[in-house]
Amino acid sequence: MKLIIKALLLIFFLPWLTGCWDRRELKEIRIEQAEGFDLQENGKIRFTITIPSIKSATRSKSTIVVPSIGAEGRTINEAYLDIKKSVSQELDFGKARVILINKRFAKKGLYPALESYYRESHSPINVKMAIVDDSAGKLLEMKAEDRLMISDYLYDLLQSGEENGLIPKASPYLITALLMGRGIDVTLPIVNPAGANRAKLTGVALFHMKQMTGELDSDHAMLLVMLSKFNSMQFTVTEHVAALKTDISLFFNRENRKVTVTTGQDSIKAVVNVHVTGNLVEIPFLTKVDEETLQKISSELERKLNERAKEVIKELQQANCDALGIGVHVKAHHNRFWKSVKWEKVYPEITIEPRIKVDIVKKGVLE
Repeated sequence: MKLIIKALLLIFFLPWLTGCWDRRELKEIRIEQAEGFDLQENGKIRFTITIPSIKSATRSKSTIVVPSIGAEGRTINEAYLDIKKSVSQELDFGKARVILINKRFAKKGLYPALESYYRESHSPINVKMAIVDDSAGKLLEMKAEDRLMISDYLYDLLQSGEENGLIPKASPYLITALLMGRGIDVTLPIVNPAGANRAKLTGVALFHMKQMTGELDSDHAMLLVMLSKFNSMQFTVTEHVAALKTDISLFFNRENRKVTVTTGQDSIKAVVNVHVTGNLVEIPFLTKVDEETLQKISSELERKLNERAKEVIKELQQANCDALGIGVHVKAHHNRFWKSVKWEKVYPEITIEPRIKVDIVKKGVLE
């Protein structure tokens, strides 16, 4: 009886004793920190990677160099194989931090660049994505002033942009369901060189399904983030206010966001309600603000933000990019209507109304 119990216990614990089947020794691999995908004018794909290396090391000092290596091919895998021909060890992208894709590639479709991330078991989870106007490879060759590795600089730039409400959150895993489903579309930040040693967030790329179909500038990108569900809840806004005849800066927090959809026989209307509360943090020349003036400021900011939000929605519909997830609400609450239409054809023509409500709750430290 005891022998049977021991045998059963052994069988039970065997699945937990498989060992480190996926172990990869650091001394045997070269770690990719960033990847860039460029569709060339000749139709070929240029694939670029950065691989940090210790050039020299002593007890007190070590020098790290971050070369970028690129190759062209008819497919990504053909270019990747060409890179492997000149690298001394096996390449591993399990620690990659940044993926850059140029616009020409993105307009053809994102999936070829991301397919390996969905296929391989050791793919990195915490990786940032961005679109580049011209060349992703050239951006990866930049020598950042305040970071040792360009991958760290770009990762921190994108991370801080997400936290400050400047760009939407994006990674291969955050956008997986958006690429495969209907009812909500992808948006990705756009980053470009700003001088020899700096990069800058310059807007947001809009997608329908897997292809880039439009873009927003950096001013309108913040309004898109404010209207979107799965993004930052903190924003900084600077506006000229007629009530004070000067420019002011505010910190906003998004308190809530709700989408309501109504359908008729041949029509549909969506209302995006967003409530933000603001702290008035900067007024030039210490202009005195009373409660009446504060109310005028709130009303004026509401009008300006809603006007700009309408411009954002117009751009989204022109790009057929349902970044606000209106289709998800239609599918969930008006499923019969959803099944009766082709959403890709209906969405650009529907009525979408933004309703941003602004409440200023604080007006400075001294007051």
